[in-house]
Amino acid sequence: MAAIKDNKKYYHRFSIGYNGDGDFFPQVVLPLKKYISSVYSSPPTSLGISSARFTPNIAPGRLLEFRKKLKAAGMEFNLVYNFDGIPDPGITGRLAAVAELLKPDVITVNGTFIIDEFLGLGKYKLNISIINDINSRNQLCQLLERDNRGLITSYNIGRRKTYDLRYIASVRKAFPGLNLKLMVNEGCVFECPDQNFHSCTMTMTHGRYFDPGIFYCHKLGPDRHWRFLTGQYIPPKFLARYCGLADEFKLATRGAHGEPAANDFIRGILAEYINEEDITVDRAMRTSFGGSFFAREYFQGDGAGCAKKPPPGYCKPYPKDFFKVRTSCAHDCWRCDYCRKILS
Repeated sequence: MAAIKDNKKYYHRFSIGYNGDGDFFPQVVLPLKKYISSVYSSPPTSLGISSARFTPNIAPGRLLEFRKKLKAAGMEFNLVYNFDGIPDPGITGRLAAVAELLKPDVITVNGTFIIDEFLGLGKYKLNISIINDINSRNQLCQLLERDNRGLITSYNIGRRKTYDLRYIASVRKAFPGLNLKLMVNEGCVFECPDQNFHSCTMTMTHGRYFDPGIFYCHKLGPDRHWRFLTGQYIPPKFLARYCGLADEFKLATRGAHGEPAANDFIRGILAEYINEEDITVDRAMRTSFGGSFFAREYFQGDGAGCAKKPPPGYCKPYPKDFFKVRTSCAHDCWRCDYCRKILS
């Protein structure tokens, strides 16, 4: 891992996901504590909740101990309830019971089904999940107008608005008291035609293995890998452009498909963003989560454990004009060749 610069503008600005490792607190949180504002986790199946959101089956005692350490360090604990499929309508009682046990500082909720339950309880601060995919002021208002007591205190910018600086600024102006969170290393394709299907399937399978080949992002051949560049992933060297717009930068770091991310891997991602490093597209794909399954062909190896060498275009840094192009993008991908040329 590269040495981390003392970059004050990112003090207490990163939200990271707990990978369930017993050494996560001493190896990841403590060394980088001045940069970490919160840690998020889904409840493990050992607590009777199954959402397939990549939290290993952590023993309740370990999760409680971890939560105590966060509290002592003055960091927020964010309990994530992303139940987009909701196969069991009786789940809300169990969600409330787990929250009572863990006593989170904030609960991430998606869908009015879950939001209404916790608005009714009136005991917790709430965060609008990235899974809601709220991409307009009208959508946002429909959620906030349900909240008479101001319990919804933060909002994850929708996937389609990551590069829309005008939209983010308009939300900042309209709701100055709302904490704005930005997911920065999720690799979902822009306007993925399978996004809802993909997301709901993960909940409805209760964490069991399923064939990812059914999803659009797993079907992208090499000639369409450029669509990764159309998505919400923000290269580290451009993160500073969001200072003053977003309050917190959320990093996907828990893992994928039940396999937790290693502590040193998580530290490496944090280092790249804190240092605003000029990484390659290859590295971006390796460290992205979400809908970037197509990258596995090159980055996760074959049966012998040997990864294929990526084509030359993948090994180049992002062009200097990338952020300017993306923030003025009309999303006419079917006729624009900007992203295609980057990987050619």
